[in-house]
Amino acid sequence: MALMANDASDLADQLILLTRRLADLAQAQAALFANNEFVQSSPINDEAGRLAATYALETQRIARHPEILQEAAPHLKTQLRDETKRFKDALAQHERSIERGVLMAEGLVRAIAQEAVAARPTPQAYSPILGGIAPARRDTSAIALDRRA
Repeated sequence: MALMANDASDLADQLILLTRRLADLAQAQAALFANNEFVQSSPINDEAGRLAATYALETQRIARHPEILQEAAPHLKTQLRDETKRFKDALAQHERSIERGVLMAEGLVRAIAQEAVAARPTPQAYSPILGGIAPARRDTSAIALDRRA
């Protein structure tokens, strides 16, 4: 969905509001991630997805035609620059929160896999050379842990 603006100042004003809302959503989700409240963050995804699509469309259009904002009021251009910086900072915080969650999930999966291996009985076999039961060896049963997932 593209923004509908009457002039350059109106477009700048709408972009300011859009950028501000996206920054607010990114900060809200990052805060939820920081508190390990991943499920509570999912309602934000729908709105963020729609707004991000509009933002991407508009920023691509402006990149192709920078003259669109040339006639915008100088204070609006400054405000748009400030909101864009705030949005980029919020995205960086959001990315760090996601990376933290991924590392936690990977660590949890790794710990569960190691515990599962440790909990399995060690196979023992009869050995005629040793004259009875062979000493226990490391578990050779299969367990898969995909480190790329």
